[in-house]
Amino acid sequence: MIVCPVCEHQQAFGVECEICGKDLGDLGELGPPPAAVQAVEGLEVTIPDRVGEVPLERVGELEANAHAGGAVPVPVDVVPDLDPGRAGDVGAVPVERMPDMQQDRAPDDGVRTALPTGAVMCRYCRNVQATGLICNNCGMRLPKAPAPPPTSAAAPAQAFSRGDVRCKACGAPATPGQRCSECGAMAPLPT
Repeated sequence: MIVCPVCEHQQAFGVECEICGKDLGDLGELGPPPAAVQAVEGLEVTIPDRVGEVPLERVGELEANAHAGGAVPVPVDVVPDLDPGRAGDVGAVPVERMPDMQQDRAPDDGVRTALPTGAVMCRYCRNVQATGLICNNCGMRLPKAPAPPPTSAAAPAQAFSRGDVRCKACGAPATPGQRCSECGAMAPLPT
């Protein structure tokens, strides 16, 4: 059984994690079994493992620059039946506003799709989490929109549990030394 070091997903074998895509080739004996290499009989080995110093020889008659005598005009051959793909200059084109185009938003008729609320499942590690934008398990962004800020002037106090610290970036309660579940910043260690 292989356990992914990023999202802790367990899988029987594989070169990469089925959930988060982490390359599992560097796990040593715990990784996938090595591929068997079979030498093809009669095939010449052209590049050995250690070539060593390869001598560099310059070709004597090869010119070192692109043009021999400076800027030489190059004749352009024009093909008569070839469409160049470019239109000629059309001049100033008048731009008129569309009179029937509305630029404001339509009034809400109650048919729009509501933002997802409640607990969501992280698409990387399958952790179910009720609050926050960052997964508490793997640290990846959760697939939901942030809740709108409260409209009243008195915002409800966030619940701090014993041992929590205040995140310096957003002020939400966070576990010391872990990523904040609201903004993803590292929470400070208690002093």
